[in-house]
Amino acid sequence: MSRNTARAERDAAFRQAVDEAKQRYNISDVVARTRKVIRAGKNEKRALCAFHNERTPSMQLNDAKGTYHCFGCNASGDIVKYVMKTENIGFLDAMKWLGAASLPGVDPAQRAKAAAEDEGDRQRAIDRAQAVWDKAIPAPGTPAEVYLRSRGIIMPPPHTIRFATTPAWYDDETGQCGPDLPALVGAVVDGDDQLIGLQRIFLADGGKQKARMDKPKRSLGRIKGGALRINSDAYSVGDELIVTEGPEDGLSLAQELGAEVWVTLGTAMMPYIEYPRRIVSIVIAGQNDAAGRAAVEKVEEELIEHGYSTRIMWPAEGFKDWNDQLRGIRT
Repeated sequence: MSRNTARAERDAAFRQAVDEAKQRYNISDVVARTRKVIRAGKNEKRALCAFHNERTPSMQLNDAKGTYHCFGCNASGDIVKYVMKTENIGFLDAMKWLGAASLPGVDPAQRAKAAAEDEGDRQRAIDRAQAVWDKAIPAPGTPAEVYLRSRGIIMPPPHTIRFATTPAWYDDETGQCGPDLPALVGAVVDGDDQLIGLQRIFLADGGKQKARMDKPKRSLGRIKGGALRINSDAYSVGDELIVTEGPEDGLSLAQELGAEVWVTLGTAMMPYIEYPRRIVSIVIAGQNDAAGRAAVEKVEEELIEHGYSTRIMWPAEGFKDWNDQLRGIRT
């Protein structure tokens, strides 16, 4: 049995055990044992984060998916990982803990209904992203290319980067949306190479700079578990993959190294990507500041737990990120 096959079988057994735990228990009931849980939407609940100090609840809980995500510190995972981290125990002990915790039973019919509603919301979000992508045009000759050139990126824009005009925001409850604005859009695809979301960088002055708005970078669709792939068509034969946080860094690395690079749109997202079976080693290209180094240290542990070997790359001393290094801009 090859190393990749053995790892794939081990990962499949691991995922099955986790999925069974998600079906059997509500993550909100686990969290409620130590902190107050409040409702924050149709299928969402919130609580004070278990992993950093805060006064306002920012840890989002989804019982339909059995997951948590903190918008304050970016801690995220599933019900088993939550028990492992909060109880400081291993996987098998976490499964035993769940079995002995006397948690309320979950009505399978209610779980199925919530899962169906959640999947419906997910598909509508993906369809919205797909509609924007279908109307987008190739980046060459557009403000998207102007923006890339302004960031020192002179390689031909990959087919995963386009230009579009897209609403700045959407409100699902009212059906309203913001004004159409020009944006560089990057395709975020899952393990089956299916589009599940977009990363948008809103632009101003014909692409010479990012738009003057609170958050010029905004995702659309459901990006968790997906990545913006750069140079994958040319280099998708090796067993090693470079991953990094943002589009500019990913394009900078692809240009300088001529390598396959996946942009995960957040360091904390790296363990949730559906990597190809051929991948044995993951190179984490981190950001060179205190927060970036702490995030990389944390995510490296998780990737190792998933069976990958890892290496870490940092920008040269004095540069915060890879695009700053490309442009020679020191902090």
